[in-house]
Amino acid sequence: EIPQRALDHTGSKRGRPTSVARGGSGVMASPIVFEDIFGIVEKNPDGQDATFLKVERIVANSENYETNLLLDVNTMIYPMEADERFTLALARTLDESGAPDDGVFDQTGEESLADKYEYVMHGKVYRCEEQQDSKLSVFISFGGLLMRLKGDTRSLQDIELDSMLYVLIRKSS
Repeated sequence: EIPQRALDHTGSKRGRPTSVARGGSGVMASPIVFEDIFGIVEKNPDGQDATFLKVERIVANSENYETNLLLDVNTMIYPMEADERFTLALARTLDESGAPDDGVFDQTGEESLADKYEYVMHGKVYRCEEQQDSKLSVFISFGGLLMRLKGDTRSLQDIELDSMLYVLIRKSS
């Protein structure tokens, strides 16, 4: 379960960045470190719907990597319903070439990964926990909105403790 106050920065550094060749001019890191399609199985576990008026916690399961997700979403600006399907990606940068950014919103109007999604948040990986069943739980805070992604260590190995990541979401049909 995601802790209510996320102040703990324990855990071990996980994985190494994925690299892909780009046009023969060198190697750039791939911006996407995780992507899968999820189906919402529950909203507001533990009766949290009365606690926050604009935020709901969703519980979802992935279709490809057998990953479980708990995610706080500002449903006032991005409503999500039970049984809905969506694609979730985690990226190091919004630059499609993988070039690092400074985490500040780019107002130039240039195309970015954000243009391919409907809901985007930027946050910090504050904890990674290895489970006994070769599973890994990754905890990310997006300015107080929290996420826990639990799945096979191999599918989450590119997510590093203390890294800054974007979560990108778009609804599936």
